[in-house]
Amino acid sequence: MLLLAVDTAGPNCAVALAASRGGAPRILASTSERVDRGHAEHLMPMIAATLARASLSYSDLDRIAVTTGPGSFTGVRVGIATARALALALDIPAVGVGSLAALASAVLQKHTKGTAVAALDAKRGEIYARVQDIASGAVLVEAAAMRVDDIAATLSDAERPVWLCGSGAPRLAAALADPEAGVADELDAPEIFAVALLGFRAGGDAAPVPVYARGADAKPQFGRAVERA
Repeated sequence: MLLLAVDTAGPNCAVALAASRGGAPRILASTSERVDRGHAEHLMPMIAATLARASLSYSDLDRIAVTTGPGSFTGVRVGIATARALALALDIPAVGVGSLAALASAVLQKHTKGTAVAALDAKRGEIYARVQDIASGAVLVEAAAMRVDDIAATLSDAERPVWLCGSGAPRLAAALADPEAGVADELDAPEIFAVALLGFRAGGDAAPVPVYARGADAKPQFGRAVERA
């Protein structure tokens, strides 16, 4: 299977081509740029360049995996719209991969017990958090925007040790004040290989849908007249 992985949910615009043919998935080619904004202008040229680098074409693809958030409201929409459009044109499945699940992937692979917490800075004094028991695989909190103190309280009874990852990890570690809590990384976006890996494992029955965790930042300007040109 040849999979195209796409991540535009955070500050990076990243794509990868990964192959899985009876063995462990491997990356054939990948490209990642930190763009913060303007994912729509970068994504399609980046996909085309990555395919060319691997001497492949769109018709060679078997599946597309795209991050579904939470993250940038616009970035999430750009990635999902592109993935769904390509999948429709190529008549192949597109699957969604949660950004926090991909972020936690390295912790889950490295440790066999405890609790994995993926945390991204959500601004407004909140972080996006996903909490998973490592041994059982049970997801205790799924992609929620929460205040740091509330997440810390939720983790009070979680299985120890607690492993933290993502840009929100340092703040959460300080709130926990737990000597057993370890900060695995402070990444603000998942590795594109993790997105590809989860894309191979995902079911392909439903098209990817966005996970915003809260509403858009843009608010209507009530009480103001619309300026006319």
